[in-house]
Amino acid sequence: MFNPEKLLGQLLGDSMSGQLGGSQRKRGKGGLLGGMSGAGKAKLGMGLLGIAMAAYQHYQQPAAAPNTLAGAGGPPPPPPGGTSMLPPPPPPAAAASPERLAEAMHLLRAMITAAHADGLIDGGEREAILGRARQAGLGDEDLRALDAEIRAPFTLEQLAVRTSPAQRGEVYAAALLTIGADTPDEIAFLDRLAAALPLELSARREIHAQLGIA
Repeated sequence: MFNPEKLLGQLLGDSMSGQLGGSQRKRGKGGLLGGMSGAGKAKLGMGLLGIAMAAYQHYQQPAAAPNTLAGAGGPPPPPPGGTSMLPPPPPPAAAASPERLAEAMHLLRAMITAAHADGLIDGGEREAILGRARQAGLGDEDLRALDAEIRAPFTLEQLAVRTSPAQRGEVYAAALLTIGADTPDEIAFLDRLAAALPLELSARREIHAQLGIA
């Protein structure tokens, strides 16, 4: 079954781990997630972007070996409170409302629009994204949908006109998490996106501060 939330989580994982863009990626080996502040991770965990990221990280964790706990007298204690900056994985996709799934698809398109504008997706990177998605367990229907979105991304103007006022902050955050704000071209794209949405300067500054991105 087509699952836009899982697609969103996969692309977030690619971007924040530094894999999106391959050799074109300017961030360090740890990617954006490795350098994000605790407050930034907490903010990310509060919205749909955080739900998708939590699900991605959950599915990437290897299962523990059955005999790992043998002789240990029971399961290990839970981690100390407050150490996890992301929420637990979301419920199965079937429990998500049509509105939430549509929002996930829109945020996915925001990330792809930003990645194309920043030159992070060419033919080789498209294949790399699909390969990582396949390895992560996405089904054929999800892969076809992801491929279609990468091949025919929204323009910035198309993205903005389809963004509701309630989505403006997360759409901007999704683009910011995808490309960062390290170069004049990236800053120019974010300026254009903020103007097209539109998004107030104070709101932009708050998003940058909360995500720990200058």
